[in-house]
Amino acid sequence: MEEDISNSFYVSSFKSMSNMAFRSRKTIVVLLIGLCTFASISSLGLLRNDQSPPPSSSTSEFNRNLRVYPWARHNLKLLGNPPNPPTETVSFWSIPKSGTSAVKTIYRCMNQTIANKAGLNPKLGDHVQDEERLTVFRPDKDGVGPAYMNVQTTTQEGILRAAKLGLVPSGLADIIFTGNPRFAIEHLYDRRHKGRILALFRHPVERLISKFYYVQEADWEKSYHPEYKQLSLLGYAKSDIASDRNIMVQKLSGKVHVTRGDLRDAMETVQRRFFVGLTNQMEESIRRFNVVIGIDQSDEEIKKCMDQNVGNNKRVNSNPHPMVEQGSPEWKALAEKNDLDIRLYDYVVQLFEEQRGIIESYAAALE
Repeated sequence: MEEDISNSFYVSSFKSMSNMAFRSRKTIVVLLIGLCTFASISSLGLLRNDQSPPPSSSTSEFNRNLRVYPWARHNLKLLGNPPNPPTETVSFWSIPKSGTSAVKTIYRCMNQTIANKAGLNPKLGDHVQDEERLTVFRPDKDGVGPAYMNVQTTTQEGILRAAKLGLVPSGLADIIFTGNPRFAIEHLYDRRHKGRILALFRHPVERLISKFYYVQEADWEKSYHPEYKQLSLLGYAKSDIASDRNIMVQKLSGKVHVTRGDLRDAMETVQRRFFVGLTNQMEESIRRFNVVIGIDQSDEEIKKCMDQNVGNNKRVNSNPHPMVEQGSPEWKALAEKNDLDIRLYDYVVQLFEEQRGIIESYAAALE
């Protein structure tokens, strides 16, 4: 009797274990089928997540595009899309001591409608009193010459006001100048009103050397520092006074403390969304910008403006100062603090050559 009970127990246990094993195998099969189905759906692009990478080799391109900052990816048009000037508003990134004054002088000469800090200058008229709507005004009493928008696009407060008034959707401005591209593009543009951005670049060390001497003399600027005359350039470069550290990468990333990862994102963003110019290639840079803006460069008045301001690579509003040799202690001290900006600039020099063909194709398409 005990033997029968024992046999029954073992038979029952064997059946139970067999059932458990069968259920386990069944569960594994179901899971495998589910995973295969998920993979198939993903490969067909049926997932609703817009960030799901596409199949095959395009995944790398997809990931590179994700490195573009969202404000640029969503609100700026790809360089591969030919410009349509009547429907696009162009912004210009004003990098300190990198030729912005020259660019503004040139486009004032070309009678472009400009949005910058001059728009709320009471010396230019009483338009600043109109806070409820956008106004285009010409300071010249005879009604000719450059035109301005009654907005201020160099501060966050001013940019938000311009956005509220619908600066970009209005299509009234030809060029928007701003020193804060991230904030300006994020708030002034949107997916329905995508724009273009231009920037003129200068070697970071050369830019900082120019700034050091400029702020000693520019008593009309808020950044005026006559006490810098008591400093040597080397003393300035080694001190905490030289606060510009990788400012280009900072402005693009929106961060104060930037890393190599931020540099990679900045490079990808500039490569895919920016039309770049170089201060030491001013005439060619402006010619390219004109194509993007839609300026007729065959017009005699436009030719005259080009000749007066950038013909034979003339330097407008240049700031004379002693030359500093590359590799000198002063140069090395400034370079050490701006290593990421220097790498970004070197990349921009490469892009400047690569964009030549893109601009030529644009010019041909607009003819």
